[in-house]
Amino acid sequence: YNSTSTLQRKVVFKEDMPGIIKIAVEGAKLIRQLTEEEIASSGMNIRYEYSPESFTGTEIDFAIEICESVMETLGATNENPIILNLPSTVEMSTPNTYADQIEYFCTKMKNREAAIISIHPHNDRGTGVAAAELALLGGADRIEGTLFGNGERTGNLDIVTVALNMYTQGVDPELDFSDMPKISAEYEEYTGMHIDMRSPYSGALVFAAFSGSHQDAIAKGMKIWDEHQHTGKWTVPYLPLDPKDIGREYEADVIRINSQSGKGGIGYILEQNFGLNLPAKMREAMGYATKDVSD
Repeated sequence: YNSTSTLQRKVVFKEDMPGIIKIAVEGAKLIRQLTEEEIASSGMNIRYEYSPESFTGTEIDFAIEICESVMETLGATNENPIILNLPSTVEMSTPNTYADQIEYFCTKMKNREAAIISIHPHNDRGTGVAAAELALLGGADRIEGTLFGNGERTGNLDIVTVALNMYTQGVDPELDFSDMPKISAEYEEYTGMHIDMRSPYSGALVFAAFSGSHQDAIAKGMKIWDEHQHTGKWTVPYLPLDPKDIGREYEADVIRINSQSGKGGIGYILEQNFGLNLPAKMREAMGYATKDVSD
């Protein structure tokens, strides 16, 4: 790692651009020497990774220059590419600007095929997920993230959200979140941290519909889904994916009864949980009676 921004150069290293490149190259030489000795003795497979730590605060052409120097020092090839990890440190750039920086970097750098372009978004401005998605569209190959955004300061990129956002768009993220309740429970147990009830995909209320119009639309969508025997394209309104795909249950998660609920949502709960399919007028009366109790 090396800090390349103007502020870091002046305050931390007190070096100009050539001085920073020298530090990076000397470090790369040492790492290569030590790892080649290890490879010779053990035969292990090692891939190098380099990161200009303050990428978004660095003159972009200088970021390219220092990365190219490190790539050359480490002997990166098309067959054995280096990972170049380009962080959105403290989110100095807006997501669209970060994506532009990634695209420019990928377009202008030499020997592009000898590098795996990796992104490392933080979440200081609350836009880590947006930065990651746009950077992928800008040409990045790889993402570094964390479960539920557990990282430095306000957090690193939430890899759960990015992966399942990709999934809803028909892209396989090759990460298994089919049992989200288990993952969430173990995360909270191991870290002592709490997942907010409205956290995307993992929160207790993320699929819950309270308003009558939403509940009615979901109930009608679920009826069609059941009629098609849960096959074909998922098109239930207000649900971005089938909750069962991540281990959630319709009955417990989707429709919650409160004072804002309508007769459609209450009718759905009665039918799903108790097998009662009420006539329309009775369903309306039952809806008012239920809301009186919930109020």
